[in-house]
Amino acid sequence: MSKVKFAIIGCGRIASRHIEAINAIENARLVAVCDIVKERAEKYAAENNIKAYSSYHEMLKTESIDVVNIMTPSGMHPEHAIEIMDKYKKHVVIEKPMALRISDGEDMIAAAAKNKVGLFSV
Repeated sequence: MSKVKFAIIGCGRIASRHIEAINAIENARLVAVCDIVKERAEKYAAENNIKAYSSYHEMLKTESIDVVNIMTPSGMHPEHAIEIMDKYKKHVVIEKPMALRISDGEDMIAAAAKNKVGLFSV
């Protein structure tokens, strides 16, 4: 069975917990990390022998990724999730809160259904 390939957007404090969880799953593999502060991404990339990006668009165009873990600031979750599901057709895992407005959450759920991808909140 091939491994499910994960990428992370947002390399703040909680990123290490997601990386631990991904690395603990036998059939999962972290393939890339991204943060607008590239040094943050480079730290996790070096620790996991993967590539760091400062643009998630570049990361998603370059890497083979199945699931994107989003850990950007909460107000940005809907924008990032909807774009990743609509444009790149990737499954999305979002750190809590999923959205700050009910309507944004509903839009995210609709995007997942339309694109036949999973949307998960942690």
